[in-house]
Amino acid sequence: MRNLPLVLVVCLSGCILRNLFQPPAPPQYDNSIVFPRFFEQEAVEIGAKDEPYELDGVTLRAITIAANDFLPIGAKNPPCENRQEAQRYRVIRRGDILFVYIYEDYEYCGNPMPLDSGAKYAISTDGRILQRIIDGQPEEPFGPVSPDAGDQWVPAKPGVPSGDAPVSPSTPDGRVGLRES
Repeated sequence: MRNLPLVLVVCLSGCILRNLFQPPAPPQYDNSIVFPRFFEQEAVEIGAKDEPYELDGVTLRAITIAANDFLPIGAKNPPCENRQEAQRYRVIRRGDILFVYIYEDYEYCGNPMPLDSGAKYAISTDGRILQRIIDGQPEEPFGPVSPDAGDQWVPAKPGVPSGDAPVSPSTPDGRVGLRES
């Protein structure tokens, strides 16, 4: 009985240490969310004209959450393309979900156009990231969703764009480039 307090202290400290050094569990995303086509229509560019614009706090928070998740602040002297101000942000709100697409502003750093340089976020109006897809990651699973799905689901074919990325026809030398927005 005299050693019981010592045993409890050792056990509890082991639990505390294990929790301190255990990596956090990955976030659980809502895979039922379907992202809109961000380039289906023209966007209003804020700051393009000498006019006042108004942005509500919920939208600003969604953009901030997405930007901080995609390119966290705090890196010392990051390359130009890894800075938040070197990105473009498109936002579409549908009900209680704000969809944010972040992609590199090629002119800001004077870099050639990279491939797969952005991310899509679905963020709830209460500030939770519901879904995140980094460019280049599949938006759909690679096979049937369930054994009952059979042949109802067709996997993506290599070289065929999903229809959301700003793609233009091939250049005369056969290369495929990104469309300027």
